Amino acid sequence: MPNSYTSNSLLTLLWNANGLKNHTTELLLTLQEKRIDIVLISETHFTSNSYVNFPGYDSYRANHPDNTAHAGAAIYIKSSLKYIPLPNFISDDIQSCAISLILDNIPITFAAVYCPPKHKISPARFTEIFSTLNNNYIIGGDLNAKHQQWGCRASNPRGNSLLQSLPSTNSTVIAPPNYTYWPNSRRKMPDILDIFVTKIPRNLHTQIFNLIDPCSDHSPVMLSLDCLPQAKANASALSQFPTDWDKFSTILSEKTCLKLRLKTPSDIDDAVNLLTTNIQTSVWDSAKPVPLHVKPSPHLPSYIRTLISQKRRARVIWQRTRYPIDKSLYNALTQKLKRLLANLKSESYANYISSLTGMDGSLWKATRKLLRIHNSPPTLRNADGSWALSEQSQANIFANHLSNTFQPHHNIISPTKIQEVESYLNSPLPMYPPPRAFTPGEVEFNLKKNSPKKSPGFDLISTEVVKHLPRKTIIFLTQIYNAMLRLSYFPILWKYSIIILIPKPKKPPDCPSSYRPISLLPTLSKQFEKLFLKRILPIVDEAKILPDSQFGFRNSHSTIHQIHRLVDKISFALEEKLYCTGAFLDVSQAFDRVWHSGLLYKLKPILPSHYYLILKSYLEDRFFSVRVGSSFSSPTEIKAGVPRGAVIAPLLFNLYISDQPTSPHTLVGDFADDKAILTTSPDPVLASSYIQDHLFSLESWYKTWGVKMNETKSIHGTFALRQGVCPTLYLNNQPLPPAQCVRYLGILIDRRLTWKPHIINKTRTLNDRFRLLRPLLTSKHMKPSNKLLLYKLLLRPIWTYGIQLWGAAKISNINRIQRFQSKTLRTILKAPFYVSNHTLHTDLKIPFVSELAKTHYKRFNNRLAHHKNPLISDLSSASIPGNPVKKIKRQWCRDLLA
Repeated sequence: MPNSYTSNSLLTLLWNANGLKNHTTELLLTLQEKRIDIVLISETHFTSNSYVNFPGYDSYRANHPDNTAHAGAAIYIKSSLKYIPLPNFISDDIQSCAISLILDNIPITFAAVYCPPKHKISPARFTEIFSTLNNNYIIGGDLNAKHQQWGCRASNPRGNSLLQSLPSTNSTVIAPPNYTYWPNSRRKMPDILDIFVTKIPRNLHTQIFNLIDPCSDHSPVMLSLDCLPQAKANASALSQFPTDWDKFSTILSEKTCLKLRLKTPSDIDDAVNLLTTNIQTSVWDSAKPVPLHVKPSPHLPSYIRTLISQKRRARVIWQRTRYPIDKSLYNALTQKLKRLLANLKSESYANYISSLTGMDGSLWKATRKLLRIHNSPPTLRNADGSWALSEQSQANIFANHLSNTFQPHHNIISPTKIQEVESYLNSPLPMYPPPRAFTPGEVEFNLKKNSPKKSPGFDLISTEVVKHLPRKTIIFLTQIYNAMLRLSYFPILWKYSIIILIPKPKKPPDCPSSYRPISLLPTLSKQFEKLFLKRILPIVDEAKILPDSQFGFRNSHSTIHQIHRLVDKISFALEEKLYCTGAFLDVSQAFDRVWHSGLLYKLKPILPSHYYLILKSYLEDRFFSVRVGSSFSSPTEIKAGVPRGAVIAPLLFNLYISDQPTSPHTLVGDFADDKAILTTSPDPVLASSYIQDHLFSLESWYKTWGVKMNETKSIHGTFALRQGVCPTLYLNNQPLPPAQCVRYLGILIDRRLTWKPHIINKTRTLNDRFRLLRPLLTSKHMKPSNKLLLYKLLLRPIWTYGIQLWGAAKISNINRIQRFQSKTLRTILKAPFYVSNHTLHTDLKIPFVSELAKTHYKRFNNRLAHHKNPLISDLSSASIPGNPVKKIKRQWCRDLLA
């Protein structure tokens, strides 16, 4: 093969692997030797539970719809390239997966296709496939379409169909100069089956070559294009090089001036802009360039390289002569090479596993690779139904969606209420003494406490940078913070956020609402919020604004406290043979739709005027841009909602919903926007009427303050030992769907409070996590101490959540978790059958599940009596609140104290 392609060529490898898992090592060697950018694979033989990944490459696959190990197609593309994945085309006769790249400012689709030979494919069917791949495309695969037009020995009906479909789509076939199919049977003749079907601009020059390696019953083909796609941008950071922090502090101190005028809001904006610029330029000026480290390719021993050369020579001879003796020699060399490569890979993996340790972080890096969920780039459609093929268009789609989301529900708020709120907000404010100023020591202490893992905002000033700010700059930052307090003004630059989107699990990828927005705010802005929060929290606590039933985002309040209250209520009902029924409500876009005017209406009578005004400035004129890859949408205004990612946002939300109506007949449990309402009664009709009356009052409150409920996701749950049915509950005239088991704050609560559904669910989760960690936990090369550490930190926390409550379940249910723990410990130590579970737990100093449940509840109960919230301190009672007579043979969580 002439080496006529250059380093500026895009190299695409096409190969029918006839089962890729059997050829992974060979393909990996070819990828490294040939610098392949894109790999199009036919006949992967993958299922939903099998796949192959290669380091440095992203993978997309289209398996056969019957989910058995045959047929299928896959694409591997370098992770460093910028691309957009497209939806798969999967049917019995065709399996195709595709991506889109920008080449010479033109989006071009690359698709891997496999067409099994037994199906009849018409020209219209080929046209249908090509029409799904946008205007320009390169399709590569084994189509089982032969025609003399592209060099085949003979034509077949599918080749005729393909040829007839080409003029209507303006496509052409690019075939290799030599055969690609080498049948093992001497009754069959070699032929060309692996081809490219292309529709690309004429200025893109292509060359096609046959390759020898890797090999199955097909030989690979390489297509070279004389252009390169865009590379992904580097991770967002001020500098890609290490920073000399001493030099940084010196430079920044010299640039910092403490005599700036801070008398007006524009002065504050100018000062923030100057500070941001000084920090950024100081980081750039103090960067320490280091030589570019190129990761070396894996070095193969000389005896393996020699064997590879011999195998290639034997393959060429057999393809030329087709003699059985040459085939036998080629097969023998192939099998010998496979064995040697497998041994080399096994030795390398053993050395890697044995070197892992928790001291240098290598163990956790390895587990992250196993547990990390690979988030593919988004796949979105434009308004006209076409695919968004660039990061910029996707960013704009997300921005339009979020712009509609960050709006108040004006359609459910009455005009009278809006007028009342606006009138009150325009009324004069009372006089208050000036606020207490921040001190440089207070600011410096706050800066040092930052977590280094927090992502920076648009200015790229990270927590690592602010930890190294010199004293002079800290004083200047303190002056800015105090000017913000004095003038009740929040700078405009610190109200601009960058939003990235993470796909939600099991949601359609082409819908913008299937992605969860994550807001990145400037670090210095969040530092002010932390200081400001310390000033207003005592005011809120002293005024007792937040109801005791609200446990969300409050110090010393946890989800277990709230669930414990609900469990006590249910336990009382079961002991007294009552009906306990409840509504578990879901708020639609709770944090994103907060009505700003309504929030200020509630803040105005609570806070001193200077704090109220700074929050008013904080909520006004906020903007965001969506980042997809390295592209940004244009800035868009936020007209509702508490700022995502902001330190003060949870408190603002809690204050907004703090005046929800209550009822003397119901128990309310709030955790931010998760709301549970329970009541008990011997009469199921009366129990439902209590909840329904409470829901009617909540409906009125929700409409008044523009809070929209999601009736389809809200649940009606009943807990009782009796067989009666509580009447249906309604919210906004919509029936709440009933459920025998309710999920609340991550805990499954069943009708009879047996905890069996929750424990079964946790067992499934544990088994799934164990399967992911199996390569490490079952490796004979890893130290048992490291395996035990993985169990304690990555597996045990899954089932210990809520053990203070479900730890009182029947022993038959507890044993489900106990069996998992025993099997895992036996796997870690590879203990033989005659070693008892008691010996395993004793030697490893791992308590049994029942013992751990008692330990956790005792520790939890010891902290309840002196809690400042009376609803939590009441949980410390020795018996269930209400002191019911024990009538059923059931163990409750308080029995764990015995």
